Amino acid sequence: MNFSNEDYGLRIIYGRCGQSLFASHFRLAVVTVLVTMWLSGCGGGGGGIAAPQVSPGPVAPNGPVTPPPVLPAPSLPNEYAKAEQVIATITAVQINSAPLVDFTLVNSDGIGLTGLTNANVRFHIAKLVPGVDGDSSYWQSYVNRLAVPSVNPDNPTAIQATTERDGTLTDHGDGTYTYLFNTDITQITSPLAVSFEPLLTHRVGIRFSGGPVSNPSYDWIPATQSNTGLAHRDIVANESCNSCHQTLAAHGGYYNDMQVCVLCHNPVSVEPNSGASLDFKVMIHKIHQGSDLPSVINGDPYQFYGFRDQLIDFSEVNFPQDSRNCGTCHAGTATQSAKIHTSTLTQDGDNWAEVPSREACGACHDDLNFASHFGDQADNSGCQSCHSAAGMAGTVASDHFNERVEGTSRFSINVHGITQTAPGESPLIHFSLTNPQSGNTTIDITSSVISRLRAAIAWPTTDFTNSGSADANYNRTDAPSLAVAVGDGSYTLTSTTPIPTATTGSGMLIFEGRFNGINERIPLITAPTWFSITDTIATPRRQVVSDEKCNSCHGLTSAHGENRANNQTGCQGCHNPRLASANKQSLDFKSMIHGIHAAGVRQQPLLLDTTPYSTAVVQYPGNLSNCNACHVNDSYTLPLASGVLASTYDSGIDAGDYADDLMISATASVCSSCHDSEIAGIHMLQNGADFNATQSSSNSESCVICHGPGRVSDVSTVHGLAPE
Repeated sequence: MNFSNEDYGLRIIYGRCGQSLFASHFRLAVVTVLVTMWLSGCGGGGGGIAAPQVSPGPVAPNGPVTPPPVLPAPSLPNEYAKAEQVIATITAVQINSAPLVDFTLVNSDGIGLTGLTNANVRFHIAKLVPGVDGDSSYWQSYVNRLAVPSVNPDNPTAIQATTERDGTLTDHGDGTYTYLFNTDITQITSPLAVSFEPLLTHRVGIRFSGGPVSNPSYDWIPATQSNTGLAHRDIVANESCNSCHQTLAAHGGYYNDMQVCVLCHNPVSVEPNSGASLDFKVMIHKIHQGSDLPSVINGDPYQFYGFRDQLIDFSEVNFPQDSRNCGTCHAGTATQSAKIHTSTLTQDGDNWAEVPSREACGACHDDLNFASHFGDQADNSGCQSCHSAAGMAGTVASDHFNERVEGTSRFSINVHGITQTAPGESPLIHFSLTNPQSGNTTIDITSSVISRLRAAIAWPTTDFTNSGSADANYNRTDAPSLAVAVGDGSYTLTSTTPIPTATTGSGMLIFEGRFNGINERIPLITAPTWFSITDTIATPRRQVVSDEKCNSCHGLTSAHGENRANNQTGCQGCHNPRLASANKQSLDFKSMIHGIHAAGVRQQPLLLDTTPYSTAVVQYPGNLSNCNACHVNDSYTLPLASGVLASTYDSGIDAGDYADDLMISATASVCSSCHDSEIAGIHMLQNGADFNATQSSSNSESCVICHGPGRVSDVSTVHGLAPE
């Protein structure tokens, strides 16, 4: 981004009013001010009439005391439509013919909510059919419809599971409700004959509209009315989905619970215009595989038609981690032991490894022809004969073994000390490399298993610049060739780059490297080591984001040929405010990472060196406004920490000389990474931002006046956040 103050002098008058996140935030700020003023006018500041049956008490020396307000009794019900939060609970279900469902609606204070109508609610009901002959169990809806293709009328009609809302809804006036289904599930013959089996697990789910309500569900066995010790087919937990998606919501935001989603997305349901299966195990696998589907690679897009025949194309979806990491979503006790990021365990979380099927496996491996796959695999009965511990293909888990991830547990770098860290000195590092899997036995760093191992130092920790060095990059020292063996399995290594004499504060040491696996590179996971340069006690760099939060989406955060992994603080030593790409973009972490994740909303393409970041490369899976998804300790708030520097972009004649480069002032470099519209740039310029600052410029931004904590456009307010 290269805004100029001169250019925007006229554009303030003649510039277009483009859509932007800033524009909506500004409107919100104006509304907030008006509401605040209105509320302020309502408070009289004293006086008033005493509430009935409330004694005004003695007269104070300075005048009468304002009596306390009369609060409504907490037992009084409120209206459903006006509630800011709704908690729905199904309390009981009975089936004689048409199911009868009892449920409650309360707000966050536990007060009952009234006024729910049929227009605001829909009901699901299904049975859990046990798997036989290699099939998985599945939910079969009792309520189905015949879907007619409208876009491709030559396609056949298709059965789809659905809901009903035309039964009898009774509001009991205290937050409790009863719904009597219109469908007699004991007598269903069309459009799909579904027999009532009262000895099986059944589930009722509810979808609400018109309010922020989660989807409640209720499992029980009709024949016994038991709701404990049941089979549930709980494959994936909501928490696992939300580790990436934050608040998963589909179909207009009305569906947010996997246990209800599966009641419609079952093996029977098909989208007729495309012929695509809507079965959850097929659809979700294919969506997440997206651009990596063999069919997509061969030119056949993965798409189907959604609400009002809107074409939805998932061919550009990029799963943000290795798709072999099945345990990212599927979390069972047998398959979660060695994961970098562990997910929420579910009752049937190991099902993916224990019950292979054509439907689940063929969703990702959609180039398989099961008719010729080791003979005719006409059904799932023969899958386990090969895909098991005793089978020739091994277990499904072993087939998805991710050496890159699993191998990280075999290598640990241990820093025993670092000396000679004063200005002008060359740091002396004492370290060892061990294998935690074999009692932390030491590893010879000259062995062939090591592909690369380097010590890297950066300074100062107020905000890394590596000033005084040849460039902004880490100063690295090769360990295998220069380290000296101590004799106990450890080594000493002297940095080939002395700390510049003008350096003050503290510095950081990290090790970077990778190892040779059988088929893949294995990255070294390392943590920073802080050392004092002139500080009395070493001062770590401020923590802005966490590796755990990065890995909740990425599984194992690794870059640069697997040399750097699970150490975002270490990344910042190189990706510091002085680092710029050759195409006049900053590679400063605070600017670069925001820009990459915001690729789908930016108005201007982001090109870092030769890599373009667009929706074809990055689609952020969560709410981009939720800074807490990555940030820790409210580190997104203004003002920025003391010492944070402006971001440099290469603009001079000499690409290797940062002194002739220009900078973007610190706060603007962050905000403009996402809010890159013209109107947002104007706003920043008007409030002290500088998009063409020289290296000697001082920061005059005034963003904190409006966007600071508690201010009218507090960052947390305009982003809709609550402090962690």
